[in-house]
Amino acid sequence: MPNYTFTPTSCYALSTHDVTFSATKLIIKLTSTGETVYQKSYDTGGIAIMCQTNDFCVGTLVDNGVFTKTIDYSNKKANMWLVEASGQNKFIGSDNESDAGIYNKYILNDCPVRIVSASSTSVLLECPCQSSGGTCSNDCYTYG
Repeated sequence: MPNYTFTPTSCYALSTHDVTFSATKLIIKLTSTGETVYQKSYDTGGIAIMCQTNDFCVGTLVDNGVFTKTIDYSNKKANMWLVEASGQNKFIGSDNESDAGIYNKYILNDCPVRIVSASSTSVLLECPCQSSGGTCSNDCYTYG
């Protein structure tokens, strides 16, 4: 089991909010009005996200190591998105959203993900490891 602490600073009900990930920032809008209630760039230390039941939470992540996947936005088909499912909300990042075989999938109800700007055209997806020196995988992560 990964060793981390996720502390939410704000949470938003998925039933009333839309969550959008661009190449550079996270945007959360109130569904009924389209009003932006949260917006933050990944380049200021990254953004940690996790779901608690059916709330999407933004917060801080303290970990003792992460495994990292890169999403390269120089590819026009690269994308990150949220798939809502009660208690099993998934965050997906891919260099090509039209090819489900190369999706990086995270169950946000089971573990957090930190999105960090790596360059002007790529972001890193960081997920906690079991230990700082050991195997770096996670049951909430799947590929493809």
